[in-house]
Amino acid sequence: MSNTLLTGQFLIKTYRGNNLVTARDGGRHSIDALISNATSPGPNEKFVIETGADNFQVFLRTAGNRFVSARNGGGIGDQDDTETFQTERDELAGDALFRLTGPSANGSFSIATEDGHFVTAVGGGGHSTRAFHTNATIASTWEWFYLLKTGDLDSGHQYAIRPVGTGNIPGKGESLRFLMAINGGNRIVGAMTFQSELVANAKFRLLKQPDGSYAIHTPNGFNVVTADNGGGLAHGTPQIDNLITTKAKVQDWEKFRFAEVSTGLYTIQTVSGFYIAVKNDFTNISTRISFPDEAPSIGYIAKFELIMTSI
Repeated sequence: MSNTLLTGQFLIKTYRGNNLVTARDGGRHSIDALISNATSPGPNEKFVIETGADNFQVFLRTAGNRFVSARNGGGIGDQDDTETFQTERDELAGDALFRLTGPSANGSFSIATEDGHFVTAVGGGGHSTRAFHTNATIASTWEWFYLLKTGDLDSGHQYAIRPVGTGNIPGKGESLRFLMAINGGNRIVGAMTFQSELVANAKFRLLKQPDGSYAIHTPNGFNVVTADNGGGLAHGTPQIDNLITTKAKVQDWEKFRFAEVSTGLYTIQTVSGFYIAVKNDFTNISTRISFPDEAPSIGYIAKFELIMTSI
């Protein structure tokens, strides 16, 4: 993993428990300011991440526009762990600066405090009090978090795309199912798969078009993703896949609309009006889904989480 800068609005989910981090009441707390028992997102589970001064640090703002700060700049364990974080600052200070490292092959990040310690989700999440420590010196699974994009995707940022529900599943291990462009792009057959870890060829740059749609640029930096026939195909053929990566110019078939249909979950619509979906066993990518909410009834997933991999 490498130091990564992110910017924009995010959900922070614990890796071990799949719980969301909440800024209690949106901020203005010094006791149990951050908790980890939410399972569905609301306003207080949204955090704005912005870059700090040295190009590797970030700071976090709550829904109430308060800075998240680490008490003593980090190093808090069992003692006084109701005061690990506070959300009372309205001005930036050193203890409100953090370093993000990631994403790893499973899509997770570690979060380090000013003094170099890592943030730990106690019990993997699920706590309404004493939810975090900041004294870990090694980032293991308790120190891993998913940073899931929510809100505007902007233009020019790089993302990994994962079907919802295929992250770390408690008791079932990991299901690493990121969209990947085989060989980084420039393929007609065997062009795309959802059976990948978050590797270099699973990072796509989204460039906004004048009509509000997006071109999905492949990792090779030259090609864009095309929905064959503009979408509306249930299965590919031996000669051509539903999604191909040979085109270098953005025309109608290379345009996709990303819509956030619920907090942190996006649909991807082709120019024909149909949606992209992946079969539950990951053996097929369809571009013929009419109603994303109904996709599970026919064995498909048509909603996706986006993990920003660079700005």
